[in-house]
Amino acid sequence: MVWWDTPDRVLAREDDFLRRVMALGNLADVNYIENTYGPDRLRRTLRTASVGILDPRSWHYWHHRLGRGAAGPLPSRQ
Repeated sequence: MVWWDTPDRVLAREDDFLRRVMALGNLADVNYIENTYGPDRLRRTLRTASVGILDPRSWHYWHHRLGRGAAGPLPSRQ
């Protein structure tokens, strides 16, 4: 998922790590993070999403999966 950085640095930015798994992970990956971190943690991670990590498909999928209702627009630069 994050091949360009060391594991320690990736895990030091946990929200970024979780968003990347949410965007790029397969079903086993996303089930693992949801079971490990819990849906409330993933909701918070989604709510504070950075620009450019989640694509429209994963943005809508995670809103649906986590029961957040309509996804609305992706985060964008102001």
